[in-house]
Amino acid sequence: MKLLICICTYKRNKILNECLMSFNKAVIPFNFEIKFLIIDNTINRNAKYYIDGIKKKFKYKIYYINEKKRGIVNARNRCLKEVKKINCNYFSFLDDDCKIDKNWFVNLKKVIKTHKVKIITGPQIHNSNGKNNNNLEIIFEKKINKDKKYINWAATNNVIIGKNILLSSNLKFDINLNKFGMGEDQLFFLQLNKKGHQILWDKEIKVYERKHSHRSTIRWVADRSFRLGILGNYIDKKIYGSIIGNIINYFKSMYYLLLSILAALYPFQKLYPYKSVSFIFRSFGRMLSPFLLKNIMFYKK
Repeated sequence: MKLLICICTYKRNKILNECLMSFNKAVIPFNFEIKFLIIDNTINRNAKYYIDGIKKKFKYKIYYINEKKRGIVNARNRCLKEVKKINCNYFSFLDDDCKIDKNWFVNLKKVIKTHKVKIITGPQIHNSNGKNNNNLEIIFEKKINKDKKYINWAATNNVIIGKNILLSSNLKFDINLNKFGMGEDQLFFLQLNKKGHQILWDKEIKVYERKHSHRSTIRWVADRSFRLGILGNYIDKKIYGSIIGNIINYFKSMYYLLLSILAALYPFQKLYPYKSVSFIFRSFGRMLSPFLLKNIMFYKK
C-alpha cells in the first residue's frame, strides 16, 4: 500500500516539526510505503528551509510545494492537484499541529483489509500536557459512542481517502469557503457522501492535537458558533438547493435556540454556560445568515 500524507501549514514550523517527528515513532506495517506532501501557504516559502533541513533525519520522502495563494481552500486544492501526480493508492489529510497515535498505520491497515470503504476517519483528541481539562473544543466535536460508525462527513484533521475517488469525482474544495477559514472539509465530504461514497469513522484511527490557549474563552465559543451558524446555511443550500436549504436552515435555527434554553436550565452540567452560549450564537448565525452571507469575511490574510 502506498500512502501520501498531506499537511498544509502556515508559519508554524515548530509545531510542524512536532507533527512530523511523531511519525518517526509510529509502528509501520509490512509493505507500507509512506510519503509526505507539505503545502506551505506562505508567500515567502517560510517552511522551505525547515523542510530542507529535516529531510536528513526524517524517515520518509517529503514533497514540498509552495502555494502562494493564501487561504486554506487554496492550500487544500493544491494538495488535490499534486496528489494526482504522485504515485499512491491512498492519501490523507492531517493538520500541522497534530501528532498521530503510534498505532495509526497498523489500525488503518486493519480497517482497509476488513472494510471496502475508501474514506476512513477517526477522532482528534485535544491534549494539554496530557490533560483535557477545560477543553472547550469538545463542544464542537462529533459525539460518537461506538467503536465504528458510518458518518456523512469527515474533517481534514484526520482522514484517509482512496485516490481513485479523487480521480473519478474531480471534486474540489469550495473556494467560497476561504472567507470562513473553515467548513470546506464538511462540504467536500458531504458532497462525496451524496455521490455514494461511504465514510467510516473508527475510534482507533486517532490523532492528538495540542490545546490552543485562545480557544479556552467564552468569546471564542461565541465567535466560532456564530460563524458555524452562517456556514451551516451555506452548506445546506449547496447540498439541498436554495429554497429547501433555507427552510432547513430556519428549522435548525429554532432547534439550536431550543437547545440553548434547555442548556441554560441545567447549570450543573459539564461546560455550563459554554454549551448554552454555543447553541444561542449558532442559532443567531443561522437566523442572520441569509442577510450576511454575501458580505461576510471571517478569514484574515
